[in-house]
Order: sequence, then structure tokens, then C-alpha cells
Amino acid sequence: MAGRRKLQTTEDFKRALKNRYGLGERDSYKPWIRVQDVASQGNSAKIQGLKAKREHHTLSEHESCFFYLAEFSDSVIDIREQFPLLPLDLSVKISSVLGVKHPIVPGTKTLNVMTTDFLLTCSDGFKTWYEAISVKPENKINDKRTAEKLDIERVWWELQGVPFHIFTMTEMNKIQSRNVQWATSPTRQGKKFDDELLLAALEFVTEGLVFVESLCNVFVEKLSVEHDDALVLLKTLVARKLVLIELNNSITDTGILNVTGINQRAGDKLYAG
Repeated sequence: MAGRRKLQTTEDFKRALKNRYGLGERDSYKPWIRVQDVASQGNSAKIQGLKAKREHHTLSEHESCFFYLAEFSDSVIDIREQFPLLPLDLSVKISSVLGVKHPIVPGTKTLNVMTTDFLLTCSDGFKTWYEAISVKPENKINDKRTAEKLDIERVWWELQGVPFHIFTMTEMNKIQSRNVQWATSPTRQGKKFDDELLLAALEFVTEGLVFVESLCNVFVEKLSVEHDDALVLLKTLVARKLVLIELNNSITDTGILNVTGINQRAGDKLYAG
């Protein structure tokens, strides 16, 4: 694993750009700040992407929550996390116009490079657009300094013609995100099944409330798979959106899926795995 980088001086910033941090897209994008670059890693995570074949770096539980939801969205085709607001001169000018202090590197007088938590590339199949997202805990939204920095971010993105949003984790979107995490975990770990087996499994899935354990037992009996593989098979059907489910109830707590539809063609479009 690459070691921790210093991002404290102008020379550090130039070196980061030379090494293409904050540049690229999809598989080639390198986040400006990685998990190993920050001292506190308690709730940070490296999450293997499904749409971009690289690890995504999230620096809090809130960011991980947003990432899973964003990646599961059909319209999102790329996620660039910890996206740097460069050139630095622009965010400095914006802070001056707004009359607020620009962030500095802690313990120094060096102006820091600001980042936005997520830059999404979206598409509806006809047009492509971008959306910038800042993830903040609800109890930080009304903090004066947080609001000042969000204002700099907002204006920076407005000047690029990109909508800027704030995401706050709630109990509901936390449940939705955990359901996505539950379903996609085996695929992130590289687990694959033959299309023939996936389509055979679909024959036993019905719309409405479905007990996970019962459906897995059907897979074991009818498809001759091991019980552990039966659960992974079911998760894969959901991850590839061959089986469409309602996400608002915790699957792990209830053991129940609310199947809202069967889509035999979705897997080809969403995830090649």
C-alpha cells in the first residue's frame, strides 16, 4: 500500500498534481486525499468500485453512506471523491469576494487546497452532466465556519456551471445505503456467477415480500448450490438489478426482501461483473 503523503506546502501540491492526484476519471482517477493521507482513519474506508474498477476513498461513515447510494443510482456513471478545487487562486478570490477566511494548512500560514467530497458524472443515455456533493453531519450544517467554507465551494461550482448539493445522512438513507452495501459486497469482492445460473435463479423469484432464508433454500434445492453460495447468488441478483427491491427496510434486521420487479436485461447494462 502506498504510504502517507504530505500536503502541507505549495511544493507538496505541485508534486501531487505531477503525480496526477485529483486528475483523471473513472478507473484512472486518483483522489486528492486518500484514506492513508489523514491521521484519523476511524470511520474512513476504501471501497472497491463497481462502475470504476478502482478503490474509492471515503473519510467518514457519512461519505460511505453517500457513496453506496450514489453508485447504485442508474444515472451516475462515475464518482470522483475528494475532488480538488483548483486552481487555488480561484477559491482564494472567491473567499475574498465573500469576505470569509480561506482555509489554511493546520499549524501553518499556507493556503490549503479545498476539496469537494464527491463530483458525480451522470448520464441519461443521451446527455451527460456533473453534480458536486458536499457531505456534512447534520450537527455541522449550522456551524458558522462550516457554512463559510460551504459558501466558497458553492460559488466555485456555480462558476463551473455545476449544481452543488449538500448531503446529510439520515436514518432512512443510512438503511438504504446499508442495504446496497449488503447486496453489492460479494460483487465488490469479485464473486461472479454464470449468466445461465443467474437467469435460472430468477425463475424462482417472485414479486412481493420474500424471506431471504426461504429463497436461499429454494436455490439450494432447485439449483444444487451450497447454502452460502445461495445467499451470494441472491445478493448478486440484487446488485446487478436483475431483481429490483425496495430499499427502505433493513434487510439484515428483517431477513425480508420486498421485490418490486424482475429485470432480466439489467445485468448487462449495469455491471459487467
